[in-house]
Amino acid sequence: MTTVRCYVPLTPDQLARLRADRTLPGPLGGYAVTDALRADLPGGDADVWEHAALQHAARALVDAGAPVLIAAVDLTEERVDRTPTGGAGVGVGDVDLPRVAALHLGDDVVTGEPSAVEGQGEDVELSWYDTTEIAHVAELVEALRPTGQDENAPES
Repeated sequence: MTTVRCYVPLTPDQLARLRADRTLPGPLGGYAVTDALRADLPGGDADVWEHAALQHAARALVDAGAPVLIAAVDLTEERVDRTPTGGAGVGVGDVDLPRVAALHLGDDVVTGEPSAVEGQGEDVELSWYDTTEIAHVAELVEALRPTGQDENAPES
């Protein structure tokens, strides 16, 4: 059975659900090494392509003004929709916590300063966290919420 490493951008609420329920229902958007990504980086190798897919996920969050929080997930091929969307974009089925290999956080989450990812150029600086550190990651993400904001309150 072949697995595919997918980089799934998460919202703070999705992280909380993954932590509490140990699963996150799909479909979800993600990024992976695709034929289109390989074609964009023809001189690359597996490491270069994986880094590029991870950076696509990080850049999507930065561009959306969202905290940079990514789950690196190993899924079986049938749980990944590789329908060409251009670039590294893929669709991802359910994500179970045991399939999450790592969590990647941007400097905005690590430092608690939302502006820390601004002006980083093409590559977003990411820190790696093991899934056994999910409680700590949740604390870092929670610290980004404005004081007094109810997590269930609609965003303005």
